[in-house]
Amino acid sequence: MSTIARNRYRRFYERKAIVEALAVVPPVVALAITAALNLRDPEKRGLGWVLAAAAAWLAIANLVKVLNAHAQDAEQAKKQEHPGLAGALHAVHGAISGRLGLTREDLGRLRMTIHGVVPPQRKGQSSEEIEQLLPYVGGRGSEAGRRFSIRSGITGKAVRECAPFAASRRSEDYTEFIRELVSDWAYTEDDARKLSPDRRSWMAVPIFGSRGSVAGVVYCDSNERDFFTDEVRMLIVHACDGITAYIAEVYR
Repeated sequence: MSTIARNRYRRFYERKAIVEALAVVPPVVALAITAALNLRDPEKRGLGWVLAAAAAWLAIANLVKVLNAHAQDAEQAKKQEHPGLAGALHAVHGAISGRLGLTREDLGRLRMTIHGVVPPQRKGQSSEEIEQLLPYVGGRGSEAGRRFSIRSGITGKAVRECAPFAASRRSEDYTEFIRELVSDWAYTEDDARKLSPDRRSWMAVPIFGSRGSVAGVVYCDSNERDFFTDEVRMLIVHACDGITAYIAEVYR
């Protein structure tokens, strides 16, 4: 399954640099000890120098391997920051904003971010969470890293049912809004109170990976209740095709 969210913590044996170091230290130590023992024996001193040179060569070669593995670990960690995905989201937001005539002063009329489906801890299990991968584009909001249950909210619904959805809040009263989030969208009250109180409409579009499973979801919201008209919904769905193509290409 293609995934754009990763398990947050990598076990030590999943780090290439550590694996390489564990593999190369014993033979270098053994060769160095053998060289030292031979150097103490006058009759075997020549062999000892050869073994010492070999130990030094092996140590240098393996140091290069460890450094290369460390660079690969760093590259993988950098990839998880999703700079290309952020660029794709900015491009989509810019295209939609241009089509709708939105300006930079219209902060909050259309915010967008991307959530990734967090892979399960064990094979055979189902994913239980989605994680916000990017800061919001188009308005102020929470930073990346927040996790949500896949069983709640419009994002969870889009992932579970593999289809785009849009909705608007029914009441301007904040207390009623919290009740709506709990009763209609399966949020806990604590989680509901963490959401931006000025949001009046939402949309979520599932993003499919290279193997056809849902890898993530583009989440949009607005401070206008009737922002996501039929025309705007279709525009967003078609614009998200570009993000789908990017994810299928990069996150295989």
